Amino acid sequence: MIKFIFTTLLIIFFIRLVAPTLFRWLLGMFIRKKMRNGTFFYTNMHQQQQAQQQQSQNGNGRAKGDIKIDYIPEQPKGKTFNGGEYVDYEEVK
Repeated sequence: MIKFIFTTLLIIFFIRLVAPTLFRWLLGMFIRKKMRNGTFFYTNMHQQQQAQQQQSQNGNGRAKGDIKIDYIPEQPKGKTFNGGEYVDYEEVK
């Protein structure tokens, strides 16, 4: 029973005091490493640029920035706005 209580107190002590300090230290090391490599902020943006370049190279031969319109819907002809409908109302005081 005493061994269980001692082990439980030791685990609580570790979780309460040692784990946050260890976590902050490890997170700081990770961020410093990423900042040194220059990949902390720009990793995702670099991957997106590579994907866009591959799409433009693998596309149908069009230059980057060209616009292709597949379908233009027909516009209805002769519709004009006639002013709407008149609605009666009574003012309640």
